[in-house]
Amino acid sequence: MSGHAHRPPPLTRDQVIAICGPLDDMKIASIIATGATRAELVDARSWLSSDDPVAGHLGRTASGRVSRLVDLLKADDAEDWED
Repeated sequence: MSGHAHRPPPLTRDQVIAICGPLDDMKIASIIATGATRAELVDARSWLSSDDPVAGHLGRTASGRVSRLVDLLKADDAEDWED
């Protein structure tokens, strides 16, 4: 056994789609490239479903990879709202 801490496997394309719904390939690649775990992506989605994800009304703020994921997903949501 190695001395490395157990690290969850990186996200797959199928996991990203299952969590976020259909996204374009570039968006999926950007999400996977963050190195985020499934739990981090789920956390980012929960931030987006809250009324004010930046203010951290849940008593905390998104940080690190979760914050990056929120930014990536928000950009996608903003495009949807322009229709």
